[in-house]
Amino acid sequence: MEQQPVWYVDGRWVHPQEACIPLTDVAILRGYSVFESLRTYDRRPFRLADHLDRLYHSAELIDLAIPYTRQEIRAVLEEIIRRNAFRHASLRILVTGGSSEDGVLPSGKPLLAVMITPLPERDLEAFKRGLRLITCRLQREAPEAKTTNYIAAVRALKEAARRGAADALFVNEQGYVLEGTRSNFFVFRGDTLITPREGILPGVTRTVVLELARDRFAIEERPIALSELSSVDEAFLTASSKEIMPVVQIDDLVVGTGQAGPRTWELEQRFIALVEQGRF
Repeated sequence: MEQQPVWYVDGRWVHPQEACIPLTDVAILRGYSVFESLRTYDRRPFRLADHLDRLYHSAELIDLAIPYTRQEIRAVLEEIIRRNAFRHASLRILVTGGSSEDGVLPSGKPLLAVMITPLPERDLEAFKRGLRLITCRLQREAPEAKTTNYIAAVRALKEAARRGAADALFVNEQGYVLEGTRSNFFVFRGDTLITPREGILPGVTRTVVLELARDRFAIEERPIALSELSSVDEAFLTASSKEIMPVVQIDDLVVGTGQAGPRTWELEQRFIALVEQGRF
């Protein structure tokens, strides 16, 4: 029988169906909350310090004061991993805005919740197949903050599903590609690795990939014009859950040869080695 996860919600350990927060919380009423998604490998959190830094930075950007220390959140994460026997898992940390008397301005203490779900082993066949994406003229509000306002992402993913694609890329009004709905975007032109720097949520996996690439490829962090995609050799997404995932088609454009490219595969091999050697 499959193990039912145990989650943490505001000081209590509960099963998912018992997890709840007050309807008066502005996280529900106004989408005013921050979260962080990370994963474990062999029950060890990947780049935890980086994820906690981003959580607090996101909160600062939207003027949400987190009343919990990093050590308190670390302790909850350690305990949730101990209580759930998942070898590889996805962890989601949520800090709500707190309850509100007028439905807008928070007056109660922000709540802390942590969720855990099991993850499968790495699927290299999926890597070889790659992803087909669409583009959407959308952009997240406060893109550098990881808030629970995912209206743009939900709209884009619905459109991707209608068009038989796996995901979508956000494109701004100026015609520049920004990021995926839950991921960062990279392209290769020859041995030059290019990724947007502004108007995005800077992912932890994105940072790791740049570190892994720095001694092998030229790196440009700059805007990527939509019109530039026709001349790229490879493209891929990065995210905690996806790691590195090749992109083989964008709208009607076949990227490169239409298969996962050799440079992307080289980065994937470096990423796998980093994980297997525990260098995180």
